[in-house]
Amino acid sequence: MRPFETFEHTADIGLAARGGTLEELFTNAAMGLVDLMVDPAGLRETARIEVALSAMDRDALLIAWLNELLYLLDSRGFLPRRCRITRLTETDIVAELRGERVERDRHTLRRLVKAATYHGLRITQANGRWEARVILDL
Repeated sequence: MRPFETFEHTADIGLAARGGTLEELFTNAAMGLVDLMVDPAGLRETARIEVALSAMDRDALLIAWLNELLYLLDSRGFLPRRCRITRLTETDIVAELRGERVERDRHTLRRLVKAATYHGLRITQANGRWEARVILDL
């Protein structure tokens, strides 16, 4: 079973991510977002970016995390192939991203995601597994 999947939602798209730990959930949500936009197999690990974010709570932190990845794409043309979360609390995340700048002649963009939204946001834990469902604005 894939650690993430998409689901249909009117004019947007939903992302459902899973993980055995909260760190794995946040990582899989990030990789699911990247997979929606470009084939991650074509990304190389030529650059490293450290991300540190804070938010009011876990829900807000997941939205901030996904939107930070979109910001890095918009501002630097960067997408991660791999991420390693080094610190995660209810309100803070620190992660190391390894990836590269997107090159239109090498990478085929699948779709443009504008933002992760709070609409329908849900993070749950059951039977030792975490799951998040988030709607992405296209």
